[in-house]
Amino acid sequence: MPLLYAPYVPSLWEDFILRNRRILADQMEFLMAHLPRTSRLHG
Repeated sequence: MPLLYAPYVPSLWEDFILRNRRILADQMEFLMAHLPRTSRLHG
């Protein structure tokens, strides 16, 4: 059976964002600056 989709593996920075619920604005700004351009979190 062929692969229907590529599994999503978050980068280290995406993992920090996805795991933490209480990220302050300045922390989020720092993390977003380190995300790869292909990240789904860039929106």
